Amino acid sequence: MVAAENDALIRGKVGGLADVVRDLPRALIDLGLSVDVITPAYGFLQNENPSELHATVDFPFKGKRQSAAVFRVKTKTPHERVSCFVVEHPDLRGNPIYYNDPPATPFLRDAEKYALFSSAVGKILGWQEETYALHLHDWHSGFLFLLQRRHPEFAHLQKIRTLYTIHNIGVQGTRPFEGNTSTVTSWFPELFASKDWIEEWQDPQWDVPCFNPMLAGIRHADALNTVSPGYAEEILHPSDHANGFFGGEGLERELTERKKEGALSGILNGCEYPPAPGYLRMSCDELLGFLQQEIRRSSGVLKGASAVHLEALRQFKPEFILTGVTRIVEQKVQLFLEHGSDGRSAIERLVDLLAEQNGACVLLGSGIPEYEEKFIALTEKNRRFVFIRGYSEKISEALYANGTLFLMPSSFEPCGISQMIAMREGQPCVVHAVGGLRDTVTDGLNGFTFDGKNPRQQVDAFVGAVTRAVRWYLEDKARWEAVRNAALRARFTWESSARRYLELLG
Repeated sequence: MVAAENDALIRGKVGGLADVVRDLPRALIDLGLSVDVITPAYGFLQNENPSELHATVDFPFKGKRQSAAVFRVKTKTPHERVSCFVVEHPDLRGNPIYYNDPPATPFLRDAEKYALFSSAVGKILGWQEETYALHLHDWHSGFLFLLQRRHPEFAHLQKIRTLYTIHNIGVQGTRPFEGNTSTVTSWFPELFASKDWIEEWQDPQWDVPCFNPMLAGIRHADALNTVSPGYAEEILHPSDHANGFFGGEGLERELTERKKEGALSGILNGCEYPPAPGYLRMSCDELLGFLQQEIRRSSGVLKGASAVHLEALRQFKPEFILTGVTRIVEQKVQLFLEHGSDGRSAIERLVDLLAEQNGACVLLGSGIPEYEEKFIALTEKNRRFVFIRGYSEKISEALYANGTLFLMPSSFEPCGISQMIAMREGQPCVVHAVGGLRDTVTDGLNGFTFDGKNPRQQVDAFVGAVTRAVRWYLEDKARWEAVRNAALRARFTWESSARRYLELLG
């Protein structure tokens, strides 16, 4: 497996991609495989985790020979048939893992970083003597298809079966073929003795010739999948952002062609199910007190909410708590801020509901500063709503285990793991019926769903679904317990998903 993230390593995670790269190998070894996972070291993974130098690799990049160190890394939960490696090179260093380049120069630094990484990995794969398949994740690894098909030093890759997994088609890593230092001509000038091949590889979405590593994976992988059946269907259709629909993001034609060939699948991500609950169970007041304690212990690392905000909230003695654990990015939180048919935002209407029914809402996450500041302002203004900026494993576990109703109004969601974790802990969810959310939550059975033809309708439906769920909780305990128990019993295991991956790996 080749990926940008791996949560089997300390500090190896940014998003859900890391969860898949952590968990899927363990499920595959139960089916008889051995798995090697390789990511960049980013200048710190080999230091944050127990590691030893495995080898050095020589590879072409920017018209000269480069050398990188390859470390074998001990994971958080080692297994003898899963080996994790990281590649260290000065130009691969980044902290955090992904850069946030300005809109005028998207992926300027990250694309160059992952093009270099792909060249190193391509040479490492030449060392393998045993038969193996190559599982590539998201745009970061798509450069390997260009090297496989066009670069003479990587001809050994042509005999390897490839599986390409799309985790988020909205992030594609596109860069120009030529024009500045972060371009294909800069990374691999030896490919340009002739330019007659460029047209076949360029992204048709752009007026100037651009290389799209995700498109390369879609076109050239032997097998292709997304991380849920629902998302695999949605990306076959054009996006309509104005009306709140996120589809193929310009790649729907190529995806439809691969679907017709039988090459595109949707495989739902799995969730780990410990043999016994490991989280402490608390009342609403105990939960709020615990959050106060953890914020104080963070010494300012966790911001947005303060112990004072939580103490004020405790004075209401809320009967229920809406929860959320999320990245604070447009995809995940925009619907909280959108306005419904009455001209008010979803969060304003939810705060009114909390006041009417004596509830509270606690949201944990970090992400884009602009959105963080909006939620901090909401915390200052609305005493029923508390936003905790940052991340705490203890707080996230407490919210999953002790919230009354988990909110996940994503504009789109390739799969989603948070809803599975909340359900595992017996907390029903309110979700937007998109992607993997509609594959895991069934309205009125194990949770609550909403939809709408545009953001305004979606806001109305979101608030309506939360209102309905709260009323069931407060007024119809039998109905609520039926939903809660169904959520608790739901199982989305890696075992069943791994069997489908095994078929695609050949």
